[in-house]
Amino acid sequence: MRNIERIAHEAKETLDTASPEALLAWAAETFSPRVALSCSFGGPGGVVLAHMAHRLGLSIPLLFIDTGFLFPETYRLKEEVRRAWRPAIVTITPALTPEEQAERYGDELWGRDPDLCCALRKVAPMARALEELDCWITALRRDQSPTRAQVDPIELHRLETGRAILKLNPLARWTKREVWQYVTTYGLPYNRLLDEGYRSIGCVQCTAKASGDDERAGRWQGTTKTECGLHTFTQRTPGRGSGDTVE
Repeated sequence: MRNIERIAHEAKETLDTASPEALLAWAAETFSPRVALSCSFGGPGGVVLAHMAHRLGLSIPLLFIDTGFLFPETYRLKEEVRRAWRPAIVTITPALTPEEQAERYGDELWGRDPDLCCALRKVAPMARALEELDCWITALRRDQSPTRAQVDPIELHRLETGRAILKLNPLARWTKREVWQYVTTYGLPYNRLLDEGYRSIGCVQCTAKASGDDERAGRWQGTTKTECGLHTFTQRTPGRGSGDTVE
């Protein structure tokens, strides 16, 4: 059994300033097959990391949470990436279908209790998936929002069970400009809603067009909510997901 705390400590000392490519290669070598990259197919960061892994010949599966409420453009980008690079995509679904959720919690839960809706449709399914991993790779960046300003490339993430896994954020120090430069350089596909005034793309009901430089703008408008809960520790996870499919 790997000593994740020791690995994380040593990695922070030797790899803290390493390039995203170097971090991905290290993760694949160190943790395979218990490593995966979460990719929402909303922002460009996950696609950038998926392409880096493909370019380096790394076998890193993509974790995709299908909440049942995503935009058609999101599913379209997922299929485009699957066809182009043939990664293993693990699609994670909530325990409840949208109809079952409405029956149990009432219609439009996202409008009445968005934290609970996110817990049911995102946080709980991801929590189950992370129990099978030792390394979770994300596309979090410090310049995305104030809530992410302290993100480090290498972090220790504690699961609900108490077990620690390594959370790798290879793009932590990259800027929005650097991400889009990579997209342009390699001609990568991206979610076309980003060309239509959307800054951040999640579920249909909780995503709106927005202006300004805040990449998280437009999410959960009219509330104080800024994060779904996947990357915070104030999580409400009332149930486990139902099943995963690998494409």
